[in-house]
Amino acid sequence: MQIAALRIVIAVVWLTAFMWLRFTAASNITLSILSQRIEEHSLRDHNPHRISSREKRNSPGFGMTYREIQSILRKEGGEGGSPVDCCPSVVETISPTGGRTRKGAYVELYRHLEHIQTFFESSCRADVLNKPCRFVDKKLMNRTRCVQKFSYTYAIIGNPDKFQQEKMERQEHPHRHKDHHILVLDPGSLWRLDYIQVRSGCSCEVFPKPKKKKATGMKAKKGKSKERKPRDGDFS
Repeated sequence: MQIAALRIVIAVVWLTAFMWLRFTAASNITLSILSQRIEEHSLRDHNPHRISSREKRNSPGFGMTYREIQSILRKEGGEGGSPVDCCPSVVETISPTGGRTRKGAYVELYRHLEHIQTFFESSCRADVLNKPCRFVDKKLMNRTRCVQKFSYTYAIIGNPDKFQQEKMERQEHPHRHKDHHILVLDPGSLWRLDYIQVRSGCSCEVFPKPKKKKATGMKAKKGKSKERKPRDGDFS
């Protein structure tokens, strides 16, 4: 009976030790994940442009060796060794029906039959847009980002005020009809020349390192400790 009881005690002690090790390991993993998330959130609060570790891993330039970088440079630079962009872009032609003016207003673009306005745009490549810039120093990578840039180009756009005026005239005089597609660029016509927004390239932007906030609580405590303590004679 004593041997059986001793075996039971040993088994219980061994099982308790095993479960404690499993619990400790799981707790360490959970604390590690929580501390990492808290650190990322706090850093992002101080610097909204900071790139998270997950975003860095998904970026095309993260963790590349020197040999891999040289391979990309040779592949994209060609045999002539042309310069390679840190934030590459793609040039394409577009034929939109509308666009944005410099004031942000959406306007209609002139088009009729084969007369269609076409524009060239230079857009950030999909795999680098809003990602860390390629080929930059690792210490700076989490403070860089490939950003879409915009510019303005001339286009024939509709005059909103004139369109509204003609709409009211149609309601008052239904028998009258004007052809909207007749292109006239007089001051009082339906169409006019103005600028619209187009994509104009992909730029690598570097954000400054945020300054660390000084602890105001410690200063307040030091200030209070320096205050003169009242003496017994002050109350007499």
